[in-house]
Order: sequence, then C-alpha cells, then structure tokens
Amino acid sequence: MYSALVVGCGGAGCRVVSRICASFDFPALRINVSDADINVVPDSGNTDVGFKGDRDEAYYHAMFIHNEEIVEKIRGHSTIIGVAALGGGTGAGAIIALAQCARSLDIPFISVVYLPWKFETERRSEALKELPDVQKVSDRMFLMDNESAKELGETTINMGRALEGAELLMKHAAVKVAILAETTPFLSLMSSRCYTFSYGSESSLLGSVEQALAFPLYPTDPVGKKVVICPDAPASDLERELVVKTVADRTGLCPDFVQGDLEEGNGAFIFLPISCRSPDSS
Repeated sequence: MYSALVVGCGGAGCRVVSRICASFDFPALRINVSDADINVVPDSGNTDVGFKGDRDEAYYHAMFIHNEEIVEKIRGHSTIIGVAALGGGTGAGAIIALAQCARSLDIPFISVVYLPWKFETERRSEALKELPDVQKVSDRMFLMDNESAKELGETTINMGRALEGAELLMKHAAVKVAILAETTPFLSLMSSRCYTFSYGSESSLLGSVEQALAFPLYPTDPVGKKVVICPDAPASDLERELVVKTVADRTGLCPDFVQGDLEEGNGAFIFLPISCRSPDSS
C-alpha cells in the first residue's frame, strides 16, 4: 500500500485523480466545489484567517475554513501530492491550503499543475498570477503548459481530445512523481525547486528519450541543474550508458537515471528544471 497521498484540487485536478484511482491504488482525496471528499463553498472574502498573500479571493479564504478537516485527512501520509489546473481559483486555493497543512505536520508537499491554453485568455492570466504563490508553498513543483501539449501535426485542434490528452499526461506525471516519492530520496533526486516533464514512446529507449527531450511541456532552464530520466522498464547497462551520454551531449549535464519498474516497455519520462518565468513574456 502506498503512503503518498494524491489530492485532486478543483475540477480538473479531481478528474485527473479519478483517472489515477481507476488504474492505481494510491490513497486519494478530492477537494472541489461539489461532488468531492471536501466540498468548498466560496465565502465573501471577509474571513480574517487563511492565506496572507497578495491575492484576496473568496476561494482562498474559503479553503482555509477546512484546515482542520484537511489536516486530519492527510495525517500519517509520507508525502502529499496536489494536482490542479491553475486559473480557476479552487485549484490554487486548495494547493496553498494543502501545502500549509502539510507543513504543519512536517510532510513534504509536491504540486503537479498545468496552465490553460492561450485562447483561454482570462483563465491563463489568472493562472500566471497564481503560479508564484503555488511555487512558493511547494517543496517541489512540476508544471505543464497546455499550450505545449497540443496535438502535433494537426492544423485543427480537437479541444476535447486535447484536454483528454493533457489530463492523461498529468495523470502519468503525477503517478511517476508519487512512485518516485515512495521509492527514492525524492528531494535529493529532484534537487531543483521547479520542473517540467515530457514523455517519449518510441521503438527504443534512446528514441523515446530523444523524443521527450525534443518536446518539453514548459520552457526549460537546465544550466547548472539536474535532468532526471525515468524509463518505464529496467534498462540494460548498455542502454543506460547510451542514454546518459546522449542526454549529456544534448544538455551539457550528466543526468540522473532511475530504473523503471514495469516488466517491459521503451517509453521514458524526463524531468527538466525550469525557471518559472512566464511563458508569455517576450
């Protein structure tokens, strides 16, 4: 039984966690405005308790009304992993509340979050405002930009398929992060504060790694930092040596290589450090 807890925050985060629960036996918690383990009703924003940051929104205040309930539900877990789409208020509010509750119990807190597409102008603007707050409270943050996850090679994007694809990427990234948190000295392995990720699936492990390197899901900033490679299945010494050399040649960094735990497969996740500068800045 896993001891890491995955927490869906807001509508999208809850959908991702439901996908996780359908395939894996991670303990889970859902926080949303309805149909969740903890249902949040936004207050008027006049509450005197809660997050004392620059933002003063009803969802932030309302979330902290549930602090005691959140603490009791996360107590005893080794790591808390909050999953959310930013820009809607509920997800970021839950992430911040969770992080502070985890800190009160000395439990590491990891956020796995994504940004809306650029055409979602208002939500994306709000998400970019929320991002520094989420980064600040997370021991480690893993960030995907939906704008980087559009279907490749198509001139017309089917948004239903694109959203499903984004949520599947988030599902697999959150699961990989949760498994690493269970099986490795996680904060030492992921020594940078913020990462993006990418997944490759080709006929060989090297091909998958090269594909993943070519399509990171947020602008990367690897200089002087660490890249982490996670193949799906255990690799031979020769495969590992070839992959490490290729990544070192491409990035200038000697990556960490974490052996996979599946029986077979050539796919690979790569975690790449980022600076969290706005992807929309010129």
